[in-house]
Amino acid sequence: MKLADIFCQDKAVNTLTRAFETGRLAHAYIFDGIDGVGKFTTAKAFAKLLLCQTPVNNDSCGTCESCRMLDADNHPDFHHIYKELIAFSSDPANRKKQPIDLPIAVIREFMIEKMQIRPGLSASKVFVISESEKLNTASQNALLKILEEPPNKSFIILICSKLDNLLPTTKSRSQIVHFGPLSEEKIIEKLPEVNKTEAKYLTRLTNGSLGQAEILAKLEPSFYGIKKELIDKFSKFQVADSVDFAQWINATAGQLAESWMKLKAGTSKSDLGRAAKKIFCLVLISAFSDAMKVSFAGEEKITNFEQSQQVKSIVNRFGQLGCADLIELCYETIRFIDASVNEKLVFEHLLLNCAESGIISVK
Repeated sequence: MKLADIFCQDKAVNTLTRAFETGRLAHAYIFDGIDGVGKFTTAKAFAKLLLCQTPVNNDSCGTCESCRMLDADNHPDFHHIYKELIAFSSDPANRKKQPIDLPIAVIREFMIEKMQIRPGLSASKVFVISESEKLNTASQNALLKILEEPPNKSFIILICSKLDNLLPTTKSRSQIVHFGPLSEEKIIEKLPEVNKTEAKYLTRLTNGSLGQAEILAKLEPSFYGIKKELIDKFSKFQVADSVDFAQWINATAGQLAESWMKLKAGTSKSDLGRAAKKIFCLVLISAFSDAMKVSFAGEEKITNFEQSQQVKSIVNRFGQLGCADLIELCYETIRFIDASVNEKLVFEHLLLNCAESGIISVK
């Protein structure tokens, strides 16, 4: 794929194209935006241009040896850095680790060391760091010197979904390029395998992330069917249901995680397990947000537009202020999941906290 093929990110692409045309390229870039809006695809297309042997109209030619090798994922000067590379470390002790963050061992071995080697095919080298928001402090400090002046004409691109997680020193040494969400119409167009109602819901839940919407649309059992069941269950939820409800969420999240692994081979199993659990929190957050605004926004404008009766039931039981409190409880649960705190009990904790509001009655 070339830069010209990137859709719905015209501002970001124009920034990169102008930099190449004027010869005012930065040593390091941060591609900032929510997951699934084309940041990695754009990074790879930009790398293709930077490594191209015969650029045409400020884009890669697509036919030279460099372009062909990058398309085949076999370019000696293109390096994709991600935390799961720890499994391929030359140090056996490192290979046993399953880090939550992006450790310094990966940065040193797979980036800094390889950056010292001259390019093998092109005039430059490109390093793309996925999930750079997971770089811990030690890893970012190790990057500081090469961010300012990478050796051997290297370029660094940090893919980031949480800009605040990066140190000020990291951001000050990089040019930040922002990526926005995709339009609802574009995502619906790109999801032909699901009906328009499901595609519209996925677009709204993911806030315009095509990548996330595509993943959710392919999960088995049907994520859309599970979300409908989740909201329906919660709208009728009673205190006595807490334990069984939490067990259902954990078991169903496990099924989704197994399906997710088949779609994203090589990704950490624990990461996908956490992602599946967090999706349940995000679905509940969307329902509570809908409950707070359905009275003035209208049924068609909310995320769960096809379950408006359940949404109304939730606001009738909790009230708008109660829904705001439940949203905070869900974000607290997400923090627990990210920290791997009582993973089997987080939903039981969430549901029992809902019960403590005194609004849900005991049967």
